[in-house]
Amino acid sequence: MPDIHFYYLAKETISNLKMIFNSSDVPFLRLSKFLDIESVDYKPNLVDDENIGYFRRKKGPAILEDFWKSTEFIDFLCNVTDLNPKFSSANHLSYSAGDYSLLHMEESAPKRLAVVYDFTKKWRLEWGGNDLYFSPGKEHLICNRDYGSLMIVKLEKGDLSCTRYVSLKSKDSARIDFVTYDLD
Repeated sequence: MPDIHFYYLAKETISNLKMIFNSSDVPFLRLSKFLDIESVDYKPNLVDDENIGYFRRKKGPAILEDFWKSTEFIDFLCNVTDLNPKFSSANHLSYSAGDYSLLHMEESAPKRLAVVYDFTKKWRLEWGGNDLYFSPGKEHLICNRDYGSLMIVKLEKGDLSCTRYVSLKSKDSARIDFVTYDLD
């Protein structure tokens, strides 16, 4: 299992992250170089996942599923969010050129914590594939691809998230572990 970068485990850092998370209109954290990603054996077992609202999507078990379920990571989430997350699901997703998501796919989802870990290397801004978080009446949160970054977002019932359209000009795929934790 990979290790959390020591910087993110420091008492002062955790205190600062908690303050940032709890002061945002849409509570979120984006942490660069969160894990020692080079130590991860990246060999996804993906299958086509084409449904209405999806195109050229591949899906499989999360690369770091054991880590996302670990006491170490869940304790980290508790410490930086002041929430009590319970592991719900984890998948590895690959979005290819022309892929798109529809926001309405999460309309009935309960209050949750969404965690996205980015495995995408050498991504170009013009290829799209941004992660989008939408809370009614609030500013959209849009995140570009960033290899090795961890995104943590608190979503209420009725809030939506997706990975936006990937341009047909894309020469690569956006690759992420998408993890959901239920909140009381």
